[in-house]
Amino acid sequence: MENDLPDSMRGDDETLYRFREHRLSWLAYLNVLLKGVIACAIGVAFMLFNRWVTLTPLMAQLLFAGGAAIVLFALGLVIYRVLYIRRVRLYSDRDGVWCYRGILPWRRGVIGTNWRDLRQASYGTGFLRWLTKAYPIQVDNRFTDTDPIVLANVHRGHEFVGHVNAWRNRMLRQVEHEP
Repeated sequence: MENDLPDSMRGDDETLYRFREHRLSWLAYLNVLLKGVIACAIGVAFMLFNRWVTLTPLMAQLLFAGGAAIVLFALGLVIYRVLYIRRVRLYSDRDGVWCYRGILPWRRGVIGTNWRDLRQASYGTGFLRWLTKAYPIQVDNRFTDTDPIVLANVHRGHEFVGHVNAWRNRMLRQVEHEP
């Protein structure tokens, strides 16, 4: 894990222990936009279907309305997902590791785990992930497997994982040395 960290963050350098905040990468936005374009293209195909195939007027109107509904739904979903991605914040503080997310009041909130309950943090590797610096991360709770923080396309997620594991190890060393 230490080999993936920049030179300024290796060893017991204090910059490794500074608390930080990370956001999702541009790949998360690109993913949403590509899916939205595909959904809109399907909707437009439904809207234009009567130009390619002879249909009854009622069926042509139904397909046009259905296509328009698909386009409107896809655009609304793209707007919602882009706003949602902008709100996702992965951060650490003196208490633990947390993820703030959500737009709607009933879905907005913070999930996370305290340092004492943290099992480990990990990230996925690969050439494209390394090239784009967008890593999927997972922060596990040692007492339960149902509440991990799992995020895809975290910008510089490998640095965040290194930071979290360094803090976890620092906390464990402090507990061992206490009388």
